[in-house]
Amino acid sequence: MDSSQATTMYPWKEIIPRMEEIRAEATDQFIAAWKNAQSRRTHDFTWHETMGYVIVKRDDAARRIVLSPRGPELLKEMGLVFDPGSVSTHPQDPGAADWDIAAAGPAAEAAETRWRPAHARFALRCEPPYLRAFSLEHLALQTTQCLRERRRILKSRLDPDEMLLSISQFPLLGTGTYIDHQGAPNGPLLRSQLLPDICLNSQPPFTLEIGGIVDRRGVVPYTGVPVFRDTNTVWPFVDEDLPADPYKGGILTQSCESNRDSACAMGSSTVATATPSAAAAPADLNANGLPSNAPWDALLNSQPPPPSRPLLLEPPSNKNCVLLDSPLFGIGSGGVLRVTLCAADLDEARSLHDQLAPISAIMAALTAATPIVKGHLVNRDCYWDVQCSTVDDRSAQERGIVPLTTAKGTLLKSRYGSIDMYLGPDETRADPAFRRVYNDCHFTYDKQSFWKMKEDHGIDSLLALHVSRLFVRDIHYASENMLSTGDTSSAMSGQEHFKRFLGCSRQNICLYPPNKCTSSGWEVEFMSLEAQLTDAENAAFITFIVLLSRVIISYRLNLYLPISLMDQNMARSQKVNAAGEQLFFFRRDVFGGRDGKSNGSGRISKRANLTPSRNTRPTSAGAERGTRGMNCSGVYAKAEYVELSVDEILNGSEAFGVTGILNIIFTYLNTMRLEYDVEQALRRQLLLVKRRASGKLCTLATWMRNFVRSHPEYQNDSVVSQSINYDMLRAMNDIEEGRVAAPELLG
Repeated sequence: MDSSQATTMYPWKEIIPRMEEIRAEATDQFIAAWKNAQSRRTHDFTWHETMGYVIVKRDDAARRIVLSPRGPELLKEMGLVFDPGSVSTHPQDPGAADWDIAAAGPAAEAAETRWRPAHARFALRCEPPYLRAFSLEHLALQTTQCLRERRRILKSRLDPDEMLLSISQFPLLGTGTYIDHQGAPNGPLLRSQLLPDICLNSQPPFTLEIGGIVDRRGVVPYTGVPVFRDTNTVWPFVDEDLPADPYKGGILTQSCESNRDSACAMGSSTVATATPSAAAAPADLNANGLPSNAPWDALLNSQPPPPSRPLLLEPPSNKNCVLLDSPLFGIGSGGVLRVTLCAADLDEARSLHDQLAPISAIMAALTAATPIVKGHLVNRDCYWDVQCSTVDDRSAQERGIVPLTTAKGTLLKSRYGSIDMYLGPDETRADPAFRRVYNDCHFTYDKQSFWKMKEDHGIDSLLALHVSRLFVRDIHYASENMLSTGDTSSAMSGQEHFKRFLGCSRQNICLYPPNKCTSSGWEVEFMSLEAQLTDAENAAFITFIVLLSRVIISYRLNLYLPISLMDQNMARSQKVNAAGEQLFFFRRDVFGGRDGKSNGSGRISKRANLTPSRNTRPTSAGAERGTRGMNCSGVYAKAEYVELSVDEILNGSEAFGVTGILNIIFTYLNTMRLEYDVEQALRRQLLLVKRRASGKLCTLATWMRNFVRSHPEYQNDSVVSQSINYDMLRAMNDIEEGRVAAPELLG
C-alpha cells in the first residue's frame, strides 16, 4: 500500500465521544456473524499455529548480546506491505489454495508464510498461509519440518552477527545496554523510564495501543515481579531503576478533556454484574445447568456480595520486586506459541473453549520459559501474570483504588487474564456435564448489548454474557473506516469493530466468530503456551493441543472445573518449577458427569505441596510425597476434584483413579490404524510431553535457572550479568541449531 493511501488511525482520546457508537456497531457485527453461522456447518476441523521470534545481535569481543531492532527492515526485505487498518492476516481456508498444500511439502509451505510485525521492533510473528486440515500424517511428519523451514528462511535474512531465538522475553530487557542503537528513555511514544522509543514499532496500531493503555489507566502501569532470593541476594531487595512509589514515579496523563475516569462512563450504555450462584441441588437446574425456577433478568440483575477486600486499596509495594513500567514488557516483545482450532460449528467451539480452559494452567507450567526478568532471577518461571499486569488499562475506579463515581463498574481482572466464565451449551441443547456452579466468579458486563443479543436476536444467555463482557472495556484506537458514517462495508471483514474489542480482552482461551473473508468457522485459540527453544519442542506441544482437541470431541471428555479453582491453578503454574513441585486442582474422572450425575460428592481433596530442598529436583511432584495412605476406593473416589501433580494429570495415577490425558490420547491413536512411521513419529512427539510431565526432562525455565546458578561468574546474588546472558543465549542458540546436546531438556 502506498503511504499516501495509508489508513488514518485515531487514538483513544479522540474516539471517546464515539465509543458507545463503536460498541453498538461491534454488537451488531457479532450478531450478524452469529446469524450467518446458523445456516451452515463449516468444512472439517482445521487449525493453525502462531509463532513469534526475537532477533538478537551478538558482540563476541565484548561478550555481549543485545536486541536487534531490525524487524521492520527484515519484513520489508521479504516483501511485506503492512496495512495498519487491516483487521488481521488470518490464514485462508484450505479450499482457497490453488495448489495441493499437503503435497507441496514443508519448504513450499514455509515459502508462503504470512509474516507480520509485532509491537516491538525486535520481534516478529508468523502464521501458515492456509488453515491446516486435520491430518495425523501432517502432524507427525511435517509440523516440525515446517517450523524449521520457516526459521531457516528468516535466518537467511539475518546479518552474520545476528541470531533468531524463540524465547518469551529477552532476559536483560530494561536494564543496562540491551538493544542496538539504544537511545535515551522517557520518549514520547513509550513514556517509559526503562525503555527508549526505538524498542517500539512505529506503525500506528502499535504506538496507539501502547499509548491507549497508558492514557486510559491514567498512569504508566507499574508491575512488580518478585525476585528470587539466593544466598547473597541483597535483602530486602529494592529496584533502584524506578522510584519507590509507583504512583509518584509513573507519568501521569489526562484521561480525557472531561476529566472523567474512563470512557466507559460515557454514553447511555449500562452495565451489570454477573453474580456466581450458590450451589443448588440438581433438581433446581434445567438440562443446561441454569436455574429452572428463576428468570434470567432476576439472576443477572442480582447484586454481588461485598468484596472480600476493602475498596480503597493501598498502593502495591515494590519491596523485593523487579519493577517494570511499560506495556511493551508484556505485549509483542517476545516469542509466542499459540494454537488456533477451527471448529466445525458453534457447539464444538463452545465445548473446546470450556474443556481446554482447565488444561491451560497445566500447559503453562509445562512450557515455563521465563525465569529471568530485567537482568534478575525472579521467583517465578512463567510470564503470564507479568504480561497480564503490564497491559492492565483499568482506571483507578475500575481497579477499586478509589470509589466509583463515573466508571461503569469495578473490573476484577486485567484485559488479559484467565476466562471469566464457561460458555456451556445453548438453551436448546442439553449437556449434563455443565453446571452453573462452575461459573463461580464475578464479572462486569454491558447490560445494553446483552439484552440486545438475547431478547432482540435470540442469542442464548451464556454466549450473550460472554460477548457483552467485552464491551465494558474501551478499544485503544480506531481506523477511519470504523468511524465512517454510512459505510456499509465497515472495513474489510465486516467485523473490525468487534475484533478491536476482542483484541482488548485476551484470555487463556479465546473464542472468535467465523471470519467472513476466509470462510473459516468458529475458532478457539489456546493462549497459555510459552514459546519453546527448539522447533521439535514447539511441534510437540502443537501436536498435543491439536490431538487433545480431537479427543475432547471424540470421547466427550468432561474437564469442567470451577472458575475459582482454575484461577488458583493459573497462579500456581507461575511458581518456580511448578511442573515438578506444584499440585493443581483437576477433575478426577474426566469421563463422568455426561449422564447428569456429578460423578462425585463435589468435595475437593487437598494435599500438601511438595517442598524439596533447593539443590534437588524430584522426578515428579508425586514422587516425594511418600505413601498416599488412601487409594481411589476411599475419600478420593468421592471427590469430584482432587489436587494432582502435572505428572498425574497427564500420565495418570492408579492411586487416585486418574486415567491421564496422554493415556487417553494414546488410546485414541490406537483406534486410528495409522501407518507405522506416522504412529511412531506422533509417539515420539508426545513422548517429549510425557517425559517433561514426569520430570525426566526439565522445562526451559529450569534449564536457564540452572545455567545461571552454575555459571562461574554468578555471585549468588540473583543478578544475571551481560557476560552470563551472553554465554546462556549462545548456548541456547547452539542447542537450537543442534551443535550442542541438551539431554536434560530434550532427552
